[in-house]
Amino acid sequence: MKSIKEIAEILSLDLSERELGNPYFNDSDYRSCPLNKEYFHKINSSEIDRKIAFVDGGNQELLPSPVYSVQLNRVYFNIFKNNKRQPIQSGIPQRIEFLSYTSSKFKDGDIIFQTKIRPVKDKFSEFLPDEIDLKVNAREEKVEAGTQVGMDRMASMARRFAEWKITERVIDLELESDDIIIRDGSLQTGHKNEYKYVEDVFRKAMEKDVFITGLAKTCRLTTDTQISLIDSIQRLAEESNIKYDKWCYYPVAWSKDDNLVHKAVIMVVKLNKHAHTAFRFEIFRTQFEDMSNKEILELISCIADNSRDIKVPGYPYGLIDADLWARVKNDEMEGYKTKLYSELSRMGIWTQINPLIKIINTHEKLDGH
Repeated sequence: MKSIKEIAEILSLDLSERELGNPYFNDSDYRSCPLNKEYFHKINSSEIDRKIAFVDGGNQELLPSPVYSVQLNRVYFNIFKNNKRQPIQSGIPQRIEFLSYTSSKFKDGDIIFQTKIRPVKDKFSEFLPDEIDLKVNAREEKVEAGTQVGMDRMASMARRFAEWKITERVIDLELESDDIIIRDGSLQTGHKNEYKYVEDVFRKAMEKDVFITGLAKTCRLTTDTQISLIDSIQRLAEESNIKYDKWCYYPVAWSKDDNLVHKAVIMVVKLNKHAHTAFRFEIFRTQFEDMSNKEILELISCIADNSRDIKVPGYPYGLIDADLWARVKNDEMEGYKTKLYSELSRMGIWTQINPLIKIINTHEKLDGH
């Protein structure tokens, strides 16, 4: 208890000595703005009826090893209008599932990751990325091959690309002018070939005049005094005596024109007076630059109207629902694992696979004791 008390005191002193600071980005791809109380804007109830589509995805590992990973992947979307769930008109499956096999091999001195994908149902095939786009060089992707972190990142590519592909189809077939689509997370790309799918989404959004946005569950951005950016802005609101029940703070930063991997304006939003925290929110930069202040606030007000869930106030219900249906739960994995292990045994290669699984699973066994 003595050591816990001392650590708590060190933490308390450290936090109390840090000033709010300004948004910090460790590269030149962004133009950030200093914190200023004038950047707070009040959110009111929306005056425009429009549809909001939400997209999320999830994946979990079925078969682990140091050199390959078999994953179950899932992508889901929903559509709401005036907080009422809307029927899907085009026949797009709301939830797609597929299996992926990611492996690493040496080629010409480099480590190459390759992912093969197979839809759980044939009708899901048209919503999956091209396998050629899932073949990447570890050096170009800046991942450390031979680590679980590196393998996990490479194995998530297929799911991320499928999210963008579904997003493009939803905009094309389900949404109309002035509607909104919200992706779970940032609009930033994280992989070499991801921009191809993102550009399709941005092009379709501009063509149909649909607003493409992203809202992140977590935000790791900090200030130049190494305080959480979200916390700094919330503290600035308190110190500035901002009385708004709901507010939007912008701009935090713009991505510059030559930033090809992240074309967005970053802001922070508090979408409900009972929200336990504010969230990082992004709008496609080209669309933001063409919007008036009133139009920006009207768009965010529409999202705030969908953020009244009593369990998680301030977080859009559409994303809560999307997370529920997109997440791959542990109990669902057992059925897939049983069938896969049985098939591997039938093929006579289980004795080769099992030792590789044990290499990865030792840590899990220790955690269970």
